[in-house]
Amino acid sequence: MKEIQSNINIVGGGLIGAAAAYSLSKLGNKVVILEQKDKFNHEKILDKRTTAISEGTKKFLEEINIWGDISHHAEPIKNIQIIDRNQSNKLHFDNKRRVSNLGYIVKNEFILDGLYKQLKKQKNVKIFNNVSVKDIFYEENKIVIKQKNFFVSSNILIASDGKNSSIRKIFKTPIYSKDYKKKAIVINFYHSKTHNNTAYEYFFKNGPLAILPMQKNKNNFQSSIVWTNTDKFINSLLSLDDNNIISILNEKTQGSVGEIKKIITKQTFPLKAHLNSKFFENRIIYLGDSAHSFHPIAGQGWNLGMQDVESLYNLTKKYNSLGLELGDEIFCKEFQKDNFFKAYRLYQITDKVDSVFKLENTIFNHARFSVINLIEKSKKIKNQISDFAMGVN
Repeated sequence: MKEIQSNINIVGGGLIGAAAAYSLSKLGNKVVILEQKDKFNHEKILDKRTTAISEGTKKFLEEINIWGDISHHAEPIKNIQIIDRNQSNKLHFDNKRRVSNLGYIVKNEFILDGLYKQLKKQKNVKIFNNVSVKDIFYEENKIVIKQKNFFVSSNILIASDGKNSSIRKIFKTPIYSKDYKKKAIVINFYHSKTHNNTAYEYFFKNGPLAILPMQKNKNNFQSSIVWTNTDKFINSLLSLDDNNIISILNEKTQGSVGEIKKIITKQTFPLKAHLNSKFFENRIIYLGDSAHSFHPIAGQGWNLGMQDVESLYNLTKKYNSLGLELGDEIFCKEFQKDNFFKAYRLYQITDKVDSVFKLENTIFNHARFSVINLIEKSKKIKNQISDFAMGVN
């Protein structure tokens, strides 16, 4: 049986896995990707979700020379409006003081397309599709994954195989998880007014509704809605025809982007969050959704995954420069130290903000109104919040 030697073996070739593979290959490492799905094909991708890319993530993508392949598909976010129930109680954020954008909205398919175009050019990257992990074992200072017709032997295994990580299940890494017993519906749509590069987030009793600005399509103004609500409500919404759904959305979006003209795509996803008890095992690092997932209220899940990638990239660069072996216990614990608290903090923030905005009584409504007004009047607090969202603090 053939044995393939690599420095780094990555299980999962999605957004985070592909980004990790490309960045680490740029450092001269031999990288193998094991992906369960078919070979990536931009034209056949079914997932039409978008990703909010923070300014901090954009800077890292620039550093590894991948932003150029993505940027022409990216719509800048120049303003953010946070609205509690209605327009009378809202916060406005911009980033004029830094002369940069608050973020960028890009379809996932275009991010993957840019990454895979570059990965194909990397001679030190091998990609295997339609494979799943059969067995994992150790040989001295190597971790080995057994496939049907070959072995992959590496110094370190990167688990980037999603919320239901097979690697995590094999090693029984404990997690804390929360099922919000809700769904998120993602709707891409055309509308009558320009969005002016503004993202909106409405907070309602049963969950937030975000409107994310997308690039024009054939002169049609385009945006994406991410709306979390009860399973019952989302299921009943999906049972309606598009005209009835549009009528409901027009009421909820309060004219922010004019009239909704046409629904392009609809997708739903269960709303769950989790946090691994630790982000490593022996010669294993968990990245992105295999390590953590969050309530989408802040739209920062992918960006935190990219912070994991950047941290791994910098740690690997340091070890390579010192001639040290990747993947030993010190390496893994250093990754844990750099990343666990950031994930724990975001987990707590998103969970608690969701809880506060769902409360519906006179006292809490008044308290939210007072806090929002206080923040709106304080440049210092608003700057701290925008810096956090941008991933630059």
